[in-house]
Amino acid sequence: MKLRGFLALAALPLLAAAAPPDTAIQYSLSPSLEKGELTSLVVELRFTGDADGETRLRLPEAWGGKTELWRQVRDVAVEGATVREDGPAARLLTHAPQAPLLVRYRVVSAYAQDPTVAEKGNPYAPIVRPRWFSVLGTAVFAEPEGRDSAPAGFRWGPLPEGWTVASDLDHIARGRPSQVGDVLQSVAVGAPDLKVVTREVAGTPFRFAALGPWRFDVETFTDLLARVLSAQRDYWHDPGESYFVALSPLQPVPQHLSLGGTGLDDSFSLYAGTNSEAEQMRHLVAHEYLHTWNASRLGGLPEADEALDYWFSEGFTDFLTSRLLLRSGVWSLEEFVERLNQTLGAYASSPVRDAPNARIGKEFWSDPQVERLPYQRGMLLAFLWEERLRKATRGRRDLDDVLLAQLKQADANERQGVKAFAAALFPRVYRETGGPELSQELERYVERGEPVRLPSGLFGSCARLVTRELPVFDRGFDGEATRRAGNVVTGVRPDSPAYAVGLRDGMTLVKREAGKPGDSRVGYVLRVDDHGTERLIRYQPEGKERFTTQEVLLTPGLTPKQRAACTRSMSGS
Repeated sequence: MKLRGFLALAALPLLAAAAPPDTAIQYSLSPSLEKGELTSLVVELRFTGDADGETRLRLPEAWGGKTELWRQVRDVAVEGATVREDGPAARLLTHAPQAPLLVRYRVVSAYAQDPTVAEKGNPYAPIVRPRWFSVLGTAVFAEPEGRDSAPAGFRWGPLPEGWTVASDLDHIARGRPSQVGDVLQSVAVGAPDLKVVTREVAGTPFRFAALGPWRFDVETFTDLLARVLSAQRDYWHDPGESYFVALSPLQPVPQHLSLGGTGLDDSFSLYAGTNSEAEQMRHLVAHEYLHTWNASRLGGLPEADEALDYWFSEGFTDFLTSRLLLRSGVWSLEEFVERLNQTLGAYASSPVRDAPNARIGKEFWSDPQVERLPYQRGMLLAFLWEERLRKATRGRRDLDDVLLAQLKQADANERQGVKAFAAALFPRVYRETGGPELSQELERYVERGEPVRLPSGLFGSCARLVTRELPVFDRGFDGEATRRAGNVVTGVRPDSPAYAVGLRDGMTLVKREAGKPGDSRVGYVLRVDDHGTERLIRYQPEGKERFTTQEVLLTPGLTPKQRAACTRSMSGS
């Protein structure tokens, strides 16, 4: 959407056009410029106050590990009520019973410069830069307390001349019935050079919005994502609804790839270093779009201790992501096998591989190794249990049949008012589809954390699984501390292979010429600046400890016909 006009906070009339009569709460968002540079976003809410004459307004507070988001809110003003603070994250509005209210405030940036890949976690706090913005609804929109399910509308306010804006909230502006919770679960971006590409997927619009310059062609990448979305909708026999992906740039840090984001109700906010390639983003977007169904449409997650069910909601989603990328032709057989081998190797070498599920519930958000475990464990369990099902049904059923049956059962449960969460519903539907009882294996692999091993004949004649003993990967220096130090090498251990060939603290890491983080079999070649002299450091990143892992080896010499058959078999199609 490209609009024209100029907005300055002082020029905004406090009483603009009235909200539509059928909308309980009307939101608007506008960029505000000073001397040609974006300084803040102006937010307005129009709604009717509570019948008792007192309405509590909740300001943005927390999302995805970012807290105290209310610190970015400025100049809260209300027409139709008096205002007083009710703690830093709320305002108490006193007014006549059911009085019409207009709330206005500004949101300023949480970042003094463009966020970098060195930031801790994804930049979920408001990004308001001189020439662009990227914000999540939870980080900018206030909410009258108790109105999460109230009807809501959205419109863009006046925009600076030449600016383009885009959001999944445009779906609301075009007439989709929505609630306040939908407004909060949103992403909005804008810039003079914002590029928005639209494609039709099963008769509904898919939009991709990219901020800033990228190495890849945005139009081509949108076509690729449209294929991914189409394959997933075909899988679930669901035409789906309008979907929006926003790509926001992070400053790249040499030798570090950053890619992340958050899935929302009908959108995905993607963050990536500007040195990222399209191929590195497709798995993440595919994974997040699958969350449209898993776990919400398959029974959902419990509000308390939901991380205990991530083996299903995240691990099975990773399984399906790989399967559908291969099935759609977006991935080759080699890419499918490489991804599975990455998971097998990371799982086998993980220092928390044997952690019980209770530890995941407690430490998922605080320990990166624990955070990755349910993805790995759940993905491997999906492969294992599909093989069990195929054997039990003599090849007549696979995991696709189970998940599609679970989708129907979860829909029926919702209509009947029956609550069965996705991870608990799966074993029952699995058994009803012809699979064996899983209670003992759930106890072993999920609850107690016993290691999962895949059967050697998992892929038939297409590939074989072998067992290897490998040295653990050892970079030899502290990668995180080096990144925080601006790529000045930090924490080189005297007993490491890196130290033995001359790497020292204080050198500047210019570029990693070769090497694969996490894989001790691939030699490392680092280009460093050694106090004014550039040199190459070569070593094998092998630690002293060893671990045993499984590895998938694709059968060599497959003919085109055999490759096509293996693609069908390994993708479950």
